Amino acid sequence: MQTTETIAERLLHRGLGGVELFDFPQQSCDGLRHTLAGLTRQGYTRLSFHAPMPRPSYFHHSGVSCFFLNEDASLRNLTYRVIEETVGHAREWNADYVVTHLTYGRTDTTDRDYAIHLARAACIRLAALSDRYGMPIDIEFAAYSGAFAGPADFLAAMNGYPQLGICIDTGHASLGARIRQRSYLEDIRTLAPRARSMHLWNTRGPGDPLYRGHVPLHPTQRPEQGWVDMEETMRIVLEHNPRINIVFEYPVEELTAEIREGYDWIAGLVRRHARDNQPLPGASA
Repeated sequence: MQTTETIAERLLHRGLGGVELFDFPQQSCDGLRHTLAGLTRQGYTRLSFHAPMPRPSYFHHSGVSCFFLNEDASLRNLTYRVIEETVGHAREWNADYVVTHLTYGRTDTTDRDYAIHLARAACIRLAALSDRYGMPIDIEFAAYSGAFAGPADFLAAMNGYPQLGICIDTGHASLGARIRQRSYLEDIRTLAPRARSMHLWNTRGPGDPLYRGHVPLHPTQRPEQGWVDMEETMRIVLEHNPRINIVFEYPVEELTAEIREGYDWIAGLVRRHARDNQPLPGASA
């Protein structure tokens, strides 16, 4: 029988000057603190948590699942319990912010009005949670839920709560735009004013014969070949928030030359497009 420890994804993602932790079991935390200490010495000084983190022993679902928009109140309460524990651990670890999904297309309500109601209720509770723990919370945009899929939906649900920001995930935003037959860059333009963090990875979509999920970034990935237009994405976002938190959402066991070229590419775009012409601290890390 699978346990929460065996199904945990255990993902540590590097970023520009920081790292993000996602779905490690509690049993791994002592070793993880040692790993973080080494990364801090290398210049990764910021820390973010992606819920669930650490994975609670009672949470037997996929790490990416959440039930804020589920019609079952018991599942919604489960998600609220998980996010509060994540925020509490984030404060204990002196993390800078927490990222959570708001939607989960497989199990979200298909009733548009109810989805809007549940999303607003979730944002009210998340804002109160942020206040209680003194921890900013960023909501990751995704367009997989039919009843709640537009950038304007997310922004309306968050309206009036500055404690909450948007996390732009370039892969999810690109795939969602394809599914909804929208312009990816228009979605980014709509989200950018509230964006506080980014998850960066590339994709040409599930129709790509070489499709393999979260593809590491590289400057050879050209938009005319079907890749996400990273340069225009960064230009749009940095115009609004030149100090945005950037996470490369693909785990790296070895910093190969190719992976480093992807990191350096994005760091160069930050230097080029940030309004104040100042890269994030540790941009070359």
